[in-house]
Amino acid sequence: MDDLRRYMDRARGPGEEVSRIGAGRAAILLVGACLMFLTGSLALADDRELDPDRIEFVIGNATFVALHEFAHAVIEDFGVPVLGNGEDAADTLAAVSLIRRDRADPTADFRYILMLLTAADANQILWKRGLERDNPVVYLARHPLSVQRAARIACLAYGSDPESLEPLPGMVGLPEFRADWCEEEYAAAERAWLWVRESYMHKVPGTVSEHSFYYGPARDENTEFVRSWLVDNQALERMLVYVGRTILLEDAVTLTTRSCGSPDAYWDGNTRELIVCYELIEAFYQLSEEQSIKQLEENIRRFHRDNNDDNENRP
Repeated sequence: MDDLRRYMDRARGPGEEVSRIGAGRAAILLVGACLMFLTGSLALADDRELDPDRIEFVIGNATFVALHEFAHAVIEDFGVPVLGNGEDAADTLAAVSLIRRDRADPTADFRYILMLLTAADANQILWKRGLERDNPVVYLARHPLSVQRAARIACLAYGSDPESLEPLPGMVGLPEFRADWCEEEYAAAERAWLWVRESYMHKVPGTVSEHSFYYGPARDENTEFVRSWLVDNQALERMLVYVGRTILLEDAVTLTTRSCGSPDAYWDGNTRELIVCYELIEAFYQLSEEQSIKQLEENIRRFHRDNNDDNENRP
């Protein structure tokens, strides 16, 4: 508990009051508090030491987090009415955006679905680490527990295409009583996503939102390594270009990456900045050591190969 208080104080900064923005950040800060305990030194000298499978995990999670925070911008800008938890609503907008992008790209081959599932995987890892169970404050946060977020994300992915993703519930531990409702759950989520787009975004003049990107300075060797990697990879820039074409806002936003002193990401409506902290990217790389997304991808592709073989052998 003392660790959590110290973490929150450091994240706010010296003398900073808990403003409306600060209160809004509290939910992700609590989850970030769990990540803080996992964040250690990367001790990476150059790109040769980076595991490609772990990098895919980081890219997927960073993209989902950025889309989640962008969803908060959409909800705030347009005053979108939200029934229920606002964090669930942001997760839903982010998840459906990735799923629809996968559908729209004939060459995607589940690429964006798998990016989404990395977020479910990360939340499962957090839950298995037991950090939330030992901290009762997390149960009172605005964010659902990580195990609940993992189930929700996996359910939306499965419900979007139960036939193609038939083995997914068993692979991610989604019980049958929940999986049976996932198709209906995704249909409701997509209807809400389409309603938001039709009700608000299409009323904005113009066809593209010209958002900007800023890589802030690093504070130490580790965060400088993360900064250089983000600059070279450009995964978040590609995400920003995509949302600029599909989600129209009245005013542009700046996606800023910077050192924050703690793992965090948040939307600042006053400055119209979507902040992603280098420490959060570093924490995702630490989590990726336990990732199972590559095995999940192999199982899904094996399922499709077997199905195609069966279809070809039918008389």
